[in-house]
Amino acid sequence: MRSRIFVKLMVVFLLVIGVTAITLQMTVHGVWKRTLREQIERNLKQKTLMFAYRVEADRQHSLADITAQEGQAAGARATVIDPTGKVLADSEADPSTMENHAHRREFVSALAGEVGVEERKSQTLSIPFLYVAAPVSGGAVRLAYPLTEIEITDRPLG
Repeated sequence: MRSRIFVKLMVVFLLVIGVTAITLQMTVHGVWKRTLREQIERNLKQKTLMFAYRVEADRQHSLADITAQEGQAAGARATVIDPTGKVLADSEADPSTMENHAHRREFVSALAGEVGVEERKSQTLSIPFLYVAAPVSGGAVRLAYPLTEIEITDRPLG
């Protein structure tokens, strides 16, 4: 009799521990993912503002050189557009082959004088990117950062 009660209590105890562990893991994972995303966004905003400042202030280097250097330093793709959305410089592609960027949400905000932030999946790479754009005189600058670190955490182990 005591043995059956002990087994039943042990099963209930293990069930409670299991449910608690799963709930805790899901909660911690969600908080960790949100915190990582916020930190990436905060850092990318700072880097984008520094990129904008350099585009405004650096008269010794070409726009293409500044864009390439800033993209490499930020670990992100760097782009500069004029007020019409025409790409003037890009750290990873030939601007003359690129489509107009005026209607991309982050650039719409930047061309209106505010820092624009947008997250969307890249059509070519099929991974999410965080885009941050900032205004400069004569257009806007943008850094695009792949959110693969966050995507990796959503994959099952094994």
